[in-house]
Amino acid sequence: MIKPQTPNIKTFYKGQLIFKEDHESNVAYMVRKGAVNIFRTMNQKKVILDCLGEGEIFGEMGILAGNRRTANAEAAEFCELMVLSKPVLYNLLNQCPKTIQFLTKALIRRLEKTTQLIPDQVYESSFLSVCQLLELYFLLHQRMPMEERQRIQNYDLGLSYTHVCKQIKSIILVSQLEIDTILKKLHNLKVIEITNLKSQKAAFPERYITLRDPATFEEVTNNLHKELQKTSFSLTTEMEYVDIFEFAEEVETTPEMLYKKMSHGEVPETLLFVHKQRGLEWAEAQDPDFFKKVKKKKKSVDELEEIDDIVYVDSSTLKQVFEKLGYYKLGVLMALAEDDAKKKIMANLSRKIAQVVEKEAKGKEFVDDAEAEDVQDELFTLVRSIKGAGK
Repeated sequence: MIKPQTPNIKTFYKGQLIFKEDHESNVAYMVRKGAVNIFRTMNQKKVILDCLGEGEIFGEMGILAGNRRTANAEAAEFCELMVLSKPVLYNLLNQCPKTIQFLTKALIRRLEKTTQLIPDQVYESSFLSVCQLLELYFLLHQRMPMEERQRIQNYDLGLSYTHVCKQIKSIILVSQLEIDTILKKLHNLKVIEITNLKSQKAAFPERYITLRDPATFEEVTNNLHKELQKTSFSLTTEMEYVDIFEFAEEVETTPEMLYKKMSHGEVPETLLFVHKQRGLEWAEAQDPDFFKKVKKKKKSVDELEEIDDIVYVDSSTLKQVFEKLGYYKLGVLMALAEDDAKKKIMANLSRKIAQVVEKEAKGKEFVDDAEAEDVQDELFTLVRSIKGAGK
């Protein structure tokens, strides 16, 4: 049963429309509970641009810019929304530092011009809007007071890729795929620099963005936009994507091989996308610890290929194999192995031999691919030989 509504709280059923495209922008909303879909109807198809969750605000740009709604909003599930009136929004803005107020107003003016120029052409409007937002965020980043800089991790590397994408999506109607495509194009053309920072705690590196020449960025991107309009480049083709099964067929491999390469970080994370709403719905149905640990699948002897598969081999067999391999080859295996495989190797060596093998591994930071393959092949050939002899 729907709760009685208070003056600044509204509730919506799943699928209920919150506001429609081209309607007047009277109020904005903040999601207190549930989720909201932002979508447009293009070519008689419903295109979901974003799915917003608790704590996120939407509908604010129409009020601040004095424009009509540029998209539709509907409840993705039962939700409670806090209503933010125009005076409330301006009060919040006036509490911000003067620099942020200036940049916000400048941003609104630029976006208003962009929307008026080409409101229905996704690529053109998205490209210019993303570039303008990126320039303003980078300018704000450079003008940040020293005490605020010190609180931001890796400030000197530039704008956090993840954070700036989230900010852009909260302001304009653009998907992550569109942003990634535009930023990749700017990077390839040497207009921006994208730095990858690897972390042991994360599967993929953190990325940071800097403008190569902030003083000429606006002029360069405007000229680039004009040039791209003359070419066949468009987000329609750039954003065409397939599922993993079709992609496997295209590259003449199997989905299982692609999964393995993903787990090893060999596939760029920019190629991996998840439908936000469906992904979150699926995640909610999993056990609480589902994303905290990996359930290891057992492998048969014939499926063993890489050093990390050593965790599937029993200790008795490994001790026999290690006796035949010798210190040098064990050092190669240790240099190639991830944490679990390293622990498995060390657990099946005596303390004295383990120390020697560790020293061998430290001297092998870069192992030749051919040598690595040969040593791994010999390892599993011995394992199969021993396991076969025991049958």
